Amino acid sequence: MLYRFLSGIAIIGALLLNVFTVRAQAAETAVEHMKQLSEKEEVLSTKYLSYMSEIAHGSRARKMEKRRQDLITSVRGAINEGGKLRPYKGDASLRDAYKKYWSVLLSVFTEDYSKIVDMEEVAERSYDAMEAYLLTQEKAGETVDAAYKNVAIAFKEFADRHNVTIVPGEQSKLSNKLEQAGEVNQYLNEVYLIFFKSYVQENLTLEGLNANDINAVEQSKNSMAKFAAEGLVKLDTVTAFEGDATVMNACRKVLEFHKDEAEKFSVLRNYLIEREEFDKTKKAFDSMPAAKRTKSDIDSYNKAVKEFNETVNINNKLNEELNNSRSKVLEGWNTARKKFMDVHVPHK
Repeated sequence: MLYRFLSGIAIIGALLLNVFTVRAQAAETAVEHMKQLSEKEEVLSTKYLSYMSEIAHGSRARKMEKRRQDLITSVRGAINEGGKLRPYKGDASLRDAYKKYWSVLLSVFTEDYSKIVDMEEVAERSYDAMEAYLLTQEKAGETVDAAYKNVAIAFKEFADRHNVTIVPGEQSKLSNKLEQAGEVNQYLNEVYLIFFKSYVQENLTLEGLNANDINAVEQSKNSMAKFAAEGLVKLDTVTAFEGDATVMNACRKVLEFHKDEAEKFSVLRNYLIEREEFDKTKKAFDSMPAAKRTKSDIDSYNKAVKEFNETVNINNKLNEELNNSRSKVLEGWNTARKKFMDVHVPHK
């Protein structure tokens, strides 16, 4: 986080925002000491924002592993270089505050984000796992934020002790962007979990249909209907983010589709039951010697074939309708999320 300063009566804020090369480890002024540390933080903040921005825009943490390792290397470098800075007139408080913060940042990206990478694939399979995955991300961010607040306090106290006045309201653009990214992620995670709870059950229902598992279909479709209804109620308590309701509206459309889809899944479940019955009829008919089949047997079998074929046609038509509708609402959801992130957390 960068600031502009006033020292005595001379305004030197503009100087501190210019490129500055440190030629010695000892700072001649308090402002120079503060600048040496804040410039190192600016480099880290830029890389941190870039990494978090890509994650927020949907890049998989595992694919961002090289970027994470680069950030870790940079943090270690800052800790090492910061440790070489001599205290200003015996005052090591600001240097030590930055080093402590960078140590927390290092821990978060070596340990917490290592866990996040491992949790990523599992998170897509269950609501509880996804909730834990997103919560771990949020907690990691909160840990970093809490640690940085101590830097801000130390920064102000150091300035006060050495007659440096921080110009109010001149928080760096990087810090504002990092804060904005955190708020956007928290909001999007809240809406995403509402979406994801019924979405998981939809996937389980589809898996049950593909596996001809009638019990799995029944259980999952009922849970899907329940979670979609609960999600719509919960969504009513969510407000638009800075007037932007696009993600919220897209989520609502998905949940409304899930409610309708759950009812239509009953038709597809019944198809599985009817297919089981037809398979039994066909097996019995095929096992009967042709010479022993009566006209009644043949008529009954032909009737069963006709009725089953009609059921197949109804099932295929319904499947096609659901697939098209599902693709449409999910495309709308994904597009809304992407645009939302592009507007509120632009790529860095």
